[in-house]
Amino acid sequence: PPPTPYWVRPRVSAMGLGDDHRSPAPLGRNLERGDRSLGLCAVGCDGNALKHLPADLQADKEVVLKAVHQNGLALKYAAPVARADRQVVLRAVRQNGDALQFAAPWLRRDVEVAVEAVSRTGEASRHVDPDLRSDPQFQLAAIAGNHRALASAPPEFREDRDFVLKAVSVNGLALGHVAPELQADREVVIRAVSQHGHALQYAAAPLREDVEVVLAAVAERGHALQHGSPALRCDPGFAIKALSMNGTVLQHLSEALRTDVAEMILLQIKPNGPKSASVPYVQPKWAPFDGLVGADGDLEALLDMLTVKWGLPRRRSLLRCGFSHCGSIVFSSTTSPTSTALTSS
Repeated sequence: PPPTPYWVRPRVSAMGLGDDHRSPAPLGRNLERGDRSLGLCAVGCDGNALKHLPADLQADKEVVLKAVHQNGLALKYAAPVARADRQVVLRAVRQNGDALQFAAPWLRRDVEVAVEAVSRTGEASRHVDPDLRSDPQFQLAAIAGNHRALASAPPEFREDRDFVLKAVSVNGLALGHVAPELQADREVVIRAVSQHGHALQYAAAPLREDVEVVLAAVAERGHALQHGSPALRCDPGFAIKALSMNGTVLQHLSEALRTDVAEMILLQIKPNGPKSASVPYVQPKWAPFDGLVGADGDLEALLDMLTVKWGLPRRRSLLRCGFSHCGSIVFSSTTSPTSTALTSS
């Protein structure tokens, strides 16, 4: 026979509530009867179905583990014996850190459980035992897993310079949650961007114009240049230094500088014009460059040509000094008009 249309089929809720009178045996009624296999199936679909199960199944470790695996907050409906089970609570907080609020008090003092919860959900720090929250070592472990943990830490941690230096050393993005005066502290910011380049977005405005600070961020992550000041992104001298460190900064330079770089690459790599080939790119130093010569020499030649074009002092080869660059220079569709212009020229 043909399948029954969906609008005729009995509808049941994953929460365990039969909601259609055509259902001969509503799911909710069977859950309340204590059918274990049906209970396991229900909590596997929606952990909150645990609240409709009888007390003996709410204390059943296998049932509760399956419920909190699907939804950590289902720990709220577990029996006290299950909420005091370390394995159950760990499973719950790994799915949702806020499940820590439903754990037994002694487990909220457990360092491993608390760190797992805060690493998953930074705001879960408010559910940690007060004595543990005041422990700097716990806070550092939590921040290493989730920079938002610092936002929920006691205020004195966010204002303590020594602690903040340690915090941004394990997770640079924690810079976004420290006191404003520390976001303007040069040493703090350099340490943060050296750990995670995108921490530059949280630095005070004057430091986003600081060449040393921005280069430290670029060395860790080329895309961090997008958080630098517009003046630096238009500066040829800075562009040379940044390109020698990480080729991905190209897409964050000004349009004029990107045009010059594209022109130099086309002259160097495709002296007869781009023809039908795709726009070329500079690969990492360990990869073949355009299938012809090594990337080291090509990058050095490109930077030397840009130095002459921009009227900068003769540069010293960073590669000959043992400096290892990384990243790639890629031209997106925004630079395609450049190749068209060069072809016409």
